[in-house]
Amino acid sequence: MNNIYDCVISFESLLDTEYNILLGRKGVAITLRIIFDKKDCYHLMGLQYLTDRAELRRDRGIVFDEIREKIITVSQVEMSDFYKNIAERVDMLPLLEDLFDSNDTIFKYNRRNNIHSMIEADYLMKNKAKGRNVFIFLSRKEDDKYYCRSFFPQSRRDYTQNQASWTLLYKEKIRRSTGKSVILYDRL
Repeated sequence: MNNIYDCVISFESLLDTEYNILLGRKGVAITLRIIFDKKDCYHLMGLQYLTDRAELRRDRGIVFDEIREKIITVSQVEMSDFYKNIAERVDMLPLLEDLFDSNDTIFKYNRRNNIHSMIEADYLMKNKAKGRNVFIFLSRKEDDKYYCRSFFPQSRRDYTQNQASWTLLYKEKIRRSTGKSVILYDRL
């Protein structure tokens, strides 16, 4: 079972990564440029739910660094009374890069079609990992780039119901520091 340290180490490699994804539907094409920030890792792990851990209630970037440097330890976090609620999410998060590299389904997300959802997102990716569906919610930043807003394995609800599916046309993975890219999918 993966832990928060595994999450931070695997997420660290994404900090230098950008994905360009071209989607199409009914004659319309859109491009998603997805980037990663260490502050996002905090929320993706679900650490905001561990309200009984004072060391986690600080700047999310600092928490990321302190987990990486083992100032905040795995055992400290796992002592939380609420850790069991995020354990599956933490176990799956180190697979995030593999999930982005795969060519699974992407939906335009409309929260009104999921009346019980409080997630504000623009797109939703549905992939498989460890035999389970995993949801990745993407939101747009002010500079027309997207980031991962939320991430979790499916429990009961399928968030893709009543959502518009888009066709993947092209996917490219770019190492930002070098500019080198790898084409992961090309249907053009």
